[in-house]
Amino acid sequence: MTVQRSRVETPRHERTVRGRERAWEAIVALTRSARAGRSGVLLIEGEAGTGKSLLLAKAAATAAAPGFSTATGGAWEFEEIRAALEGRCGEGPVLVGLDDLQWADPATLTAVHTLTRALASRPVVWLLARRTTGRAIEAGRLFDLLEREGATRLTLGPLDDATVREVVIDMLGAVPDPDLLALAAETGGDPALLAELLSGLRDEEAVTVVGGRARLVTPRIPERIRAGLGRRLGRMSPATRHLLTVGAVIGRSFCPEDAAEVLGTTPAALLPQLDEAFCEGFLVAAPEELAFRNGLVWRVVADAVPAPVRRALHRQVGDLLMKRGGSAMPAAASHLMQGIRAGDARALADLDRAVAAVTPVSPRSGAALAAHALRLTDPAEPARPARTVTAVRALSTAGRLEDALDLVDSALLTPLPGETSARLRCLRSAILPLTGRTGEAAAEASALLTVPGLSGELRDEAELVLLNAQAGMGDDGAARARAERIMSAGDGHGDALVTGALITLALSEWGAGRPADGLRLARAAVRRAESADARRLHPRMILAMLLIDVLRLEEARAVMAGAGEEAETAGHLAWAAAPAVLRARMHLAEGRFHDAAAEAGAGLAITSRLGPHVLTAYALSALATAMMRAGDLCAARRYAEGDRPPPCHCGSPYADARLRLARAQVTVATEGAAAAAEAVGRLCDDLETHRWTLISESTAAPWLVRTALALGDRARARAVVAAMDRLAGGHPVFAGLGVTAAHARGLLDRDRDALERAAAGHTDPWARASAAEDLGMLITAEGPALRRDAVAILDTALAAYTDLGAARDAARVRRRLRRLGVRRRYWSQTDRPVSGWASLTDTERSVSALVAQGLTNRQVATQMSMSTHTVAFHLRHVFRKLDVTSRVELTRLTIEAGP
Repeated sequence: MTVQRSRVETPRHERTVRGRERAWEAIVALTRSARAGRSGVLLIEGEAGTGKSLLLAKAAATAAAPGFSTATGGAWEFEEIRAALEGRCGEGPVLVGLDDLQWADPATLTAVHTLTRALASRPVVWLLARRTTGRAIEAGRLFDLLEREGATRLTLGPLDDATVREVVIDMLGAVPDPDLLALAAETGGDPALLAELLSGLRDEEAVTVVGGRARLVTPRIPERIRAGLGRRLGRMSPATRHLLTVGAVIGRSFCPEDAAEVLGTTPAALLPQLDEAFCEGFLVAAPEELAFRNGLVWRVVADAVPAPVRRALHRQVGDLLMKRGGSAMPAAASHLMQGIRAGDARALADLDRAVAAVTPVSPRSGAALAAHALRLTDPAEPARPARTVTAVRALSTAGRLEDALDLVDSALLTPLPGETSARLRCLRSAILPLTGRTGEAAAEASALLTVPGLSGELRDEAELVLLNAQAGMGDDGAARARAERIMSAGDGHGDALVTGALITLALSEWGAGRPADGLRLARAAVRRAESADARRLHPRMILAMLLIDVLRLEEARAVMAGAGEEAETAGHLAWAAAPAVLRARMHLAEGRFHDAAAEAGAGLAITSRLGPHVLTAYALSALATAMMRAGDLCAARRYAEGDRPPPCHCGSPYADARLRLARAQVTVATEGAAAAAEAVGRLCDDLETHRWTLISESTAAPWLVRTALALGDRARARAVVAAMDRLAGGHPVFAGLGVTAAHARGLLDRDRDALERAAAGHTDPWARASAAEDLGMLITAEGPALRRDAVAILDTALAAYTDLGAARDAARVRRRLRRLGVRRRYWSQTDRPVSGWASLTDTERSVSALVAQGLTNRQVATQMSMSTHTVAFHLRHVFRKLDVTSRVELTRLTIEAGP
C-alpha cells in the first residue's frame, strides 16, 4: 500500500498513457472536481494486461503533485487504505486507488460501497479497477451498483494497430520495420505484454536500431515472456495443460468439439478445464470457436510441445478433419503436411488419398499437399512416378503453372516408365498455352500423337491441346476441321474432347459473324460438360462471354450464377480471373465504369500472380476502356500499352481483337486519329474474315466509321458499315446488332433517322449517349435554323455522360454547346476530392459499411455479389483514400461518417 502527501503545488505535465486517452481525461476531470471540493468515482475494468494498474499508478503519481493525498493498493489492503483515508480526509483532496477488486471478498466489496457513499460530500477521487476475466461476479455487481449511482465506467480494450505502432516508437525510439510491427501485433493489443515483448527484444538484442529504423533480427519470442507464460501454464492442472496443448496444435483458434475428440472425451467433460483456461487468461471466446488470447500466448504454448508429440497430434488432427471433409479440407491438408515423416509408406499412402480428396475442394491446399508428398518420397520408390504426375496436375490446377512446368521438365530428365513420360508430356502441352506458349504446346501435342500405343485417354488429351492451340494461333480453318472430325466420330471420344470441339466450333461461328449458331453450340457445350475434365474447359464462362457480347446480360448473370465461381469449383485456379473479367464487361455495358475497373483490376491481379496468361488481354482491355470512359486517359494508356510489358500471344484471337480495339481507341483519344491510322486500318481490314470486334463491342462499328472518316478513308468506313449491315441483317433476333448498324450507317450517310434510331435504341447507356452526341452534331451541321434542336439533343448527351461519370465526354459536349452559344455549368455526380470520406465511390462506401459491421471479405463479397478479389481491390483504394492501415480504423471512420 502507498500513502503519500505532497506539499508541492506546481502541477507536473506528463504524456498520457498511449491508447488510454479517454480514461486519462476522465481521471484528470475527477481530480479537478476534487480540488473544487467534489467527489467522484471512476470504474476501470478490462482483461488482464490492459493497463488498469498502470493507469492507477500514473494517476497516483500525477495527483501527488498538486497537493493531493494518495492512498493506493490492492483489494486485500483495503483496511489499511481505509485507516489512512480517515486520517487524511480533512486535510484536502484525496485520491484512492483500489486495484484487483476481482479478488476482494463480499465483505470488502460491501465496505468499499459503504465508504464511497459515506464520503460522497468530501473531495475524494475513487479509482476502482477490476479484471473482467475469471470469477469476478461479486466485483461486477459492485460496479453495476456504483454505475447506477452515478459513477463513470470505462472498459479498457486492446490497443488498436496505430497505437501499437506508437508504443513501439516510444519504447525503441525508432520506426519499426514490417516484421517487428507484425510481431508486436501478435500481442493482440495487450499493453503489458507489448511492453514486456519490446523490453525483452531490446535486452536480448533481437532488434537493431539504425538510422531511426528498428529492425527485427530474429522473430524468436523473448525468454522472459516464455518463462512467464510457462510459469502460469505450470500452475494449472494437468488436464487443462493437455487441453491447451491439443488446442495449440489444432491452431490459433479451435472448436471444443475437435479438442474433445482428440482427447477422447466430450465437450461437456472439458468445461472445468475450459473455465480454468479462461480464468487464467489463456483462452477467449471467439464468435464461432475458442481462441488463444493472442498470437504470443499461442506460440509459446505450441512451441512447448515436444516435436514428436506435436507431429503425432498433427497427424491425428489431420485424420479427424479429413473425415469431416468440405470446408475442413484445407486445414486437414495443413495438419497432414506437418504430421508425416519421410519414408513412412503407410502415412504417405494416406497422404495420396488426402491429395485426391482435398484438391477438388481447395486446389491450393491440394497442390501444397501433393508437392509435400513428393518431397517425402525417395527417388527410388515405386510410387514416385505416380506422385510426380499427381503433383504436376495439382500444381496446374492451383494456377502454379511455372512450378508445374519446372517439375515436369526436371522429371523428364530422369528415367521414367513410358506411360508416365507420355502423361507428363501431355500435361506439359496442356499447361503451355496458359502461359502464352501456344506454338510450343501445339508442337508437343503433335509429337505425342505420333507415339505408338498411346492410350485413348492420352490421345484425347493431346487432341484437345492441339485443337485449342490451332484456334489460339488463329488457324481457324484447321481448328474447325479438327473439331468437325471429332464431332463426326460420335462416341469415339471422351466428354472433355467433345466439349472442347463444341467450344471451338462456337467461337468459330462467332468469328464468322453467325452469333445464333455460336450460342447454340456454346449451350450444347454446357450440356455436354458432365465430367470434371470437361468442366475444366469452362463452357459456362464461354457461354456467358458470348451472351455479354450480344448484351443479353440477365441471361449471362444466370449462367454465371449457375456455375458459381466455376473457375474454382471446377478446380482450376488458372481460370480464377474469369468471373471478375466477365463482371467487368457487364459493368461496362451498363455504364458503371468504376465498378468495371475494380473487377477488371481484380482479374488482372490474379493473372499477374500466374505469369503470362490467356485472360490478361481481357482484363487489360476492360481496364483501358473503363478508365478511358471515366476520363482518366493516363490510366487508360497505362493499361492499354504503357509501363506493363505487352501481353504475349496467349491463345485467344478474340481477346487480342478486344485489346487491339482498346489500344486504338486510347491512342485516338490521347494523340488524335492520325496516330492510330495504321491500327484502325488493320481493325477494319480484319472484319473481312473475323467479326469479333463488331459483335463484342456495340460501339466498335460507329467508332471505326467515325475514325475512318476523320482520316479521310471513306472506303474503309463503307466497308465497316457493309460488314455491320450484313451481320445485323442476317440476325434480326439480336436487336442490338441492328441498332449498332443504324448508328454506323447514320454516321457514314449523315442519316438523321438512323442516328435517331440509335440514340433511342442502344441498351448500352454510353453508346446511347454517343449516338445522341453524333445526332446533335449532325443537326448542328444542317444550319442555324435547327440550332434549338441541336442544343436539345446535345443537352441529352451531356446529361447522359454526366450521369455516367464520363467526365471527358461531358467536357467535349460542353465545348460543342459553347460553340452554339450555350454555356452549361460544369458539374458531375462523380466530382470528388482525392482523399477523405467524400472521395469514396458509392461502392467503396458500401464495402466500408459492411466491413464496419464486422463482415469478412468473403461475407462482403456474398452480400454485394462480387468476388473476394474485388472486395480486396476496393478496400485497398479505401485504405489509401482514408489514410488508414487497419479495419479497426476504417470502422471508426465509417461510424463517424454516419449512415
